[in-house]
Amino acid sequence: MDFETRGEKRYFLIALAEDKIIGTIAWGTANELIQECTNGELGTMVEIGTVYVHPDYQRQGVGNRLLAEMLQILIARGIQEFCLDSGFKTAQTIWYKKFGEPEYILKDYWGQGQDHMIWKIATNGAYF
Repeated sequence: MDFETRGEKRYFLIALAEDKIIGTIAWGTANELIQECTNGELGTMVEIGTVYVHPDYQRQGVGNRLLAEMLQILIARGIQEFCLDSGFKTAQTIWYKKFGEPEYILKDYWGQGQDHMIWKIATNGAYF
């Protein structure tokens, strides 16, 4: 979709180290889970997703750099807020530290003690 729409509907950034992909981040329309679990409230909002960093490069600022670059792209496009979601405890810890309390907590969504969280975030916040 990134290629087909020239980045208008889905847009990816990748991080490289010595010609090896070590990280990725994307934005696009809010995913189906976000749309369903917020009763459509965030359905038209841009979602940041697909944030992955290779294990050998984690805790070295790669994810922060990708996120900072993506925020600049959103701001340049006039996008004032975005959402993101996570069902992974490790990622939830990172997002909580960076963005605070999630807008939605879907208790036990993935099973006992396995919550899903959704954040709604303004692009003009100082996150770094």
